[in-house]
Amino acid sequence: MDWGKLIEQKIREAQEAGEFDNLPKKGQLDYSDESGIPEDMRLALRMLKAQGFAPDWIEQDKALRIRLDHARQAIARSWLWYKSRLNQALSGEERTLADHEWKRARDQFEETIGQINREVFNFNLRVPSIQLQRLPLRLSEEYRALGISE
Repeated sequence: MDWGKLIEQKIREAQEAGEFDNLPKKGQLDYSDESGIPEDMRLALRMLKAQGFAPDWIEQDKALRIRLDHARQAIARSWLWYKSRLNQALSGEERTLADHEWKRARDQFEETIGQINREVFNFNLRVPSIQLQRLPLRLSEEYRALGISE
């Protein structure tokens, strides 16, 4: 059993269920514990913190999460639109257009996930500890978590 994958899956499920949405200090980072930060980086971190900045890798992680959230929202909207179109009495041409739009939305989502995964690879090279690395995204898991049949 791969514990890392299981833990990541449980965290992702909790995120999707909204269990982290109303945590105290959400979006605020606590830099007070420097034990996981190499000593030669601590002074730079303190200086950044004093000026209201976060380390570059933290900002990159935030950007990745925002981009992923936007991609998930876009594909979910497209899926709802596509399902609603299929529930209507469509002519053959209308069905073909709906199928084409759904394929275009999926292709865009899959391209975005590929780009995010390349950024995750670069992110993982920059973080100061292996425990802070992110797992690459899997399309099948993304679709399943969003309730979308491929």
